[in-house]
Amino acid sequence: MLELISPLGYPRIEAQAQRRSLDTLIGRRVGFIWNQYPATTHFWPRLESAVEELCKPSAVRRAYKSNTWTPLDKTQFGEIAAAADYLVIGVGA
Repeated sequence: MLELISPLGYPRIEAQAQRRSLDTLIGRRVGFIWNQYPATTHFWPRLESAVEELCKPSAVRRAYKSNTWTPLDKTQFGEIAAAADYLVIGVGA
């Protein structure tokens, strides 16, 4: 028997959180998740500052990964997602 398999392999299906629309970002709680990729070390702090200046969040949560190749721990992601109205996620976070 021959079984043809897509060169992309079998897709991993992940549960998706329910999305909700926000009427505005101003005054909302924001979470930042960043993988600290070396090429973004000058950009990311400026992005965070700009978002904070423009949106004036009521609370800010940050999760900075210690490496660039593994995803953020699911528990830590769940905590920051629960504490924020929206997330700004960096490259490969």
